[in-house]
Amino acid sequence: MEKIRINKSAERALDLLVLLAKTGSALTLNEICKEMDMPKSSGFELVQTLLYKGFIEMDDSRLKTYRLGLAAFETGMAYQTNMEITQLARPFLLELNKQTGSTVFLGVEDKGKVVYLDKAENFSVMRPTAKLGSRRFLHTTGVGKALLAAMPDEKIEYLYSDGEISRKTPFSMVTMSDILLDMKGIRERGYSIDDREDNEEMYCMGSAIFDQANQPVAAISIASVYSSLTPERKEMVSNLITETALKLSNQLGYSGKKLYMNI
Repeated sequence: MEKIRINKSAERALDLLVLLAKTGSALTLNEICKEMDMPKSSGFELVQTLLYKGFIEMDDSRLKTYRLGLAAFETGMAYQTNMEITQLARPFLLELNKQTGSTVFLGVEDKGKVVYLDKAENFSVMRPTAKLGSRRFLHTTGVGKALLAAMPDEKIEYLYSDGEISRKTPFSMVTMSDILLDMKGIRERGYSIDDREDNEEMYCMGSAIFDQANQPVAAISIASVYSSLTPERKEMVSNLITETALKLSNQLGYSGKKLYMNI
């Protein structure tokens, strides 16, 4: 049998990903170097490379801690085809679309934006313009706000620390104080509300989907025509979105009885 030739740099990169996966919590550079028994200079270069490629991400800018990034999730889920979030969520999206007559979205957060992975719209009265693979603001969309609320306030402030917060419609929230107050409300009730903040004709409700480590892996939302809303419909949609997000989360190993428990 031919002897396997190991590339040390590749081996260390994979060892770091395994370390973060097994630890289940964010680590500082010093903690990483100590666990992997390597010099801080080598650890810094390794962390920066994986950070650049998206396999790890900054968890807390103040503490300078790192956790697994979206690229690591995407790579792992590509292998676990039976548990791929789009496949798992698909029948739920179809059922919600049939029950509500509204378009249902599935999305993830990437580099401070929401990316739409799937949608169901066969029974939709009106179809929103968001296309699969497109990127939208986190703070204006139902899916995006649901994902944003799953982050600690410190991370939200970091995401918007580079400049002015963009306005999509006259109803968009553009101050950090308003956004953080909105996130508090989402966590308390278990679902997000996009009240014409991304599209003046649409009213969306959404909720994050959590995994066994209480990490948000995606979010779903239901987009209704604003003019068609009644208090009864709002109550129906909010119940459906929270029930469905919790069912999906439970299938991914989430053990909580309600969403946004430990934020």
